[in-house]
Amino acid sequence: MIKVAVIEDNPQYRTTISIILQLNENLKLIHKLEGASEMVPLFEVDKPDVVLMDIDLPVKNGIQATWEIKKIWPEMKILMLTVFEDDDKIFGAIKAGANGYLLKKDSPQKILDAIEALYNGEAAMNGIIASKMLEYFQKQQQDVLDMEETNLTAREKNVLQLLVKGLTYKEIAGKAFISIETLNSHIKNIYRKLNVHSRAELTAKYGHIL
Repeated sequence: MIKVAVIEDNPQYRTTISIILQLNENLKLIHKLEGASEMVPLFEVDKPDVVLMDIDLPVKNGIQATWEIKKIWPEMKILMLTVFEDDDKIFGAIKAGANGYLLKKDSPQKILDAIEALYNGEAAMNGIIASKMLEYFQKQQQDVLDMEETNLTAREKNVLQLLVKGLTYKEIAGKAFISIETLNSHIKNIYRKLNVHSRAELTAKYGHIL
C-alpha cells in the first residue's frame, strides 16, 4: 500500500483530494496538512512514500518545502499539484526535486495514476507542463550550441562563469590572477561575442547553462 501525504491550504480542495485518495484501496492517506511548517516532525514519525504538494502555501511555499524534503529524504516522491502553469513555478519545482507536476484541473484518475507512477520510479507530467519542459530543454540545448559557436577562449569562459555567479570584479580578478584592466578587456570581448550589454542580460541569457 502506498502511503500518501497531502499538503494543501485550500480546505475545500484538501477535503476533495483526501476523499479521492481514501476511496482507493491501494493508497493510505497518513497526513493531511494545510501548510509545510509541521511536515518534518510528522514525516519522521510516519514517512509517506508520495507527497501531494501545493505551491502557494502559507509561511513556507511548496517549492521551499520540496527542497527541504529532498535534502532529508531524497528518495521521497513529490507530486506538485497546483493551479500554476507559469514557467518560474514549473522549473522552480523541478529544480527543487519534484518528481511530477500536475494541475488541480486534471482528472482524479490522472492524479491517482500519477501517484502510482511516482511510487514505481516513473515521472508524471500534465501535457501542458511536459510541452513547456521540452521547449525549455530544447532552448537550453540551442543556447549551449550558440555559446560554442562564439569561440570564447578558456579564460573568457572562466570569467563568464564567475560573472554569472555574481562575484565582484575585484573577486573575479583575484580568482583569475589578472588585473582589473585585463579583466575589463575580457568582459568587453565576452559581451561582444555573446551580443549582450550588461551582466544582468548575460545572466538571464546564459546563467541556466553555466
